[in-house]
Amino acid sequence: MNVKLLLVALLLGLAQPALAAVTWTQLSPQQQDLLKAMQKDWAQLPSARQDQLALGAQRWLQMTPAQREQARARLQVWKQYTPDEQRELLRKRDEYRRMTAAQKLKLQQSVDLFRSLPTSEQDMLRQQFEQSQQNQSAPSSSTPSLGLPSLSSPQPVGGVVPAH
Repeated sequence: MNVKLLLVALLLGLAQPALAAVTWTQLSPQQQDLLKAMQKDWAQLPSARQDQLALGAQRWLQMTPAQREQARARLQVWKQYTPDEQRELLRKRDEYRRMTAAQKLKLQQSVDLFRSLPTSEQDMLRQQFEQSQQNQSAPSSSTPSLGLPSLSSPQPVGGVVPAH
C-alpha cells in the first residue's frame, strides 16, 4: 500500500477524524503494515492526525479491490492538479458539505439538467461560462480544470435557473 495514497485519501475526506489519539500499539497489525513508513514519527504526530491515519488505514483495509483501484485512479487525477487547484477543490468540497439537503438537491437537479443537454449545447455553455470567468476579476469563482461555478450562487444551465 502506498502511504501517499492513504494520505491523499484522507486529505480528500474519505475518512473522518476519530475522537481520541491512537497509539502505535493500538493499531491492528494490518494497519501497522499499511502505516509502517510512519512508525518512527507516529508519537510526534498530532492526535488528530494519528486518528485520521488509523481510520484511513482501517477504511482502506475494508475496501474491495475495485474500490482500491478507484482510489488509486482518483489519486492520479489529484496529482495532476497544482497545489492552488487542490486547495480550491478542497474549498469547494467543504462548501458542498456545508450545504443543506435542499441546496444539494437543487445543485444535483442543475447537474442532471446540464447532463441531459446535447453535447454541443454543453460545450457551448462551458465556453460561455469560461469566457464570463475570464471577464471577471475573481479567479477563484470556478473550480480549476473542471469549469464548475461557485456553489454559493446558482448559475443558469441552458438559460434555466433551478427553482428555489
